[in-house]
Amino acid sequence: MSYASALREELIAGAPRRGCCRVAYLRGLFLNAAATKSGKILLSVSSLAARHEIARVFHDVYRREALAERNTLLFSGEALYTELTAAAPRFVCDSCAKAFLRGAFIAAGTATDPEKAYHFEIRAADEEARDRLGDAFRAIAIPYKVREVGVGYGLYVKNGEKLEDLLAAIGSHECYFHLVNTRITRDIRNGENRATNCVAKNIGKSIDAANRVAEAIAAIRLARRFEEMPDELRMTAILREQNPTASLVALAALHNPSLTKSGLNHRLQKIVAFAEALSAKK
Repeated sequence: MSYASALREELIAGAPRRGCCRVAYLRGLFLNAAATKSGKILLSVSSLAARHEIARVFHDVYRREALAERNTLLFSGEALYTELTAAAPRFVCDSCAKAFLRGAFIAAGTATDPEKAYHFEIRAADEEARDRLGDAFRAIAIPYKVREVGVGYGLYVKNGEKLEDLLAAIGSHECYFHLVNTRITRDIRNGENRATNCVAKNIGKSIDAANRVAEAIAAIRLARRFEEMPDELRMTAILREQNPTASLVALAALHNPSLTKSGLNHRLQKIVAFAEALSAKK
């Protein structure tokens, strides 16, 4: 089962019971309803589970049956269409907007498994549906974006933190915790990758620095100027030649007396500068 299907079924299983929220929930389910010339309400929904839920809730609220034709539901009652698709949703209590969004997702929503991407979207068939959906998002303080999809719109949330807030608000528990766990795992993995990249970068820098010193010492010897270096630099150069793979800490400890890592770095820089000065004189 896809993540979107699992979320849809979880939301269906937790349908609201309070009267005002049940009406808001039904209005969300009918977000993209259309009126026919014969005065019926037409609603196209691809999910079988969603169609069953819409028919069930409609019957519970209005005691009327739906006529199913493949992916389409037909309902009688022109007055009901006006009531269900009024421009401004009636959010009687604090939970009504959440119930509206729950119904809208069940009928017209999609979501990507957070292990692949953070994406929650509800399709609106026209500008009126888009505006009603936007009112619900704003009522629960969830920022969203809008994109054009064919002749309609998609209202979506891609921010992981805001998506957690949204799932919690509309009553998802299992999918919410799946998202939270995925975000934690991803953050840990990203942290490990950043640490590994940092270590690799530092190792690369160390190798480059060691190569520069080795090349500098070789150039000084080739120019027969090795003995012209100060005694402390010659000692460091000889120890580096004898221990080409030693770390800076290990190389510093080989000196007598031993050096600090900072002191050793200073000497190595002087050796490189000595070689560069010789090259400049050529």
